Amino acid sequence: MEKNEQILEYFHILKKQNTLGTSYLFIGQDTSAVRDIIKLINCEQTKGFCDSCWDCQQIQKGTHPDLFLAAPQGLTTRIETVREAIRFFSLKSFRAKYKAMVIEDGTSLSPAAANAFLKTLEEPPRNSFIAICASKLDGILPTIISRCRKIFLAFEHQGPDADNFKLASSFLEGEDVIFKNRQKFSEFLKALIMLLHNNILARANYRNNQLSETGEYEIILRRCGLGQMQAILEDALEVYGAYKTVNMNLALNLIRMKL
Repeated sequence: MEKNEQILEYFHILKKQNTLGTSYLFIGQDTSAVRDIIKLINCEQTKGFCDSCWDCQQIQKGTHPDLFLAAPQGLTTRIETVREAIRFFSLKSFRAKYKAMVIEDGTSLSPAAANAFLKTLEEPPRNSFIAICASKLDGILPTIISRCRKIFLAFEHQGPDADNFKLASSFLEGEDVIFKNRQKFSEFLKALIMLLHNNILARANYRNNQLSETGEYEIILRRCGLGQMQAILEDALEVYGAYKTVNMNLALNLIRMKL
């Protein structure tokens, strides 16, 4: 299955059932799927998106009048940009079903900008779609995190190998896992994140937990509730974001406490 295909299928189901949320926090290094999601929810094609109609083409280019892209200037996304976004949502849609905003780096929001955006997250305009992108949760205001549905994107680099999946599944079964090498630690964390991430999406997609890349390990995860898996996944993402400096085995013990 292609990278992020499960995520697109998930949003297709939300669109079909008319249960699409307003505010989403996309965590990962490769955020290319976010623009595809915006095409999907606005394209008139019944399944997925056509990628050839005017709306799809303009969304891809970033020039659609119902799309607002908030990019950092230097290292910071300033409050002036957020105020422009708020004004953007106050205007009537030009033609798209959902007016969409993408904050390209949620960790770059200045404290003033983040606080100014909270009211929009609390009371989002009707038929709006807000996507906040970030490579990690660390650095984003907890009040923003709590107001968004979290979507964990596929890794940009090559995925973990079978040995790391087995090691991650052993960890989830309760076995002790100890690391001395940080590169091996990061590969283990990738596998752990992917196991949890795919299982959450598979359940949300009503696929009876049949995982695309990690199906042979799914039985281990059946005993975990969605809330429990989400909490473990968020902890694993935070550790992965700081794997070069974190106390590796202490971090694993903290994650294990939620099993």
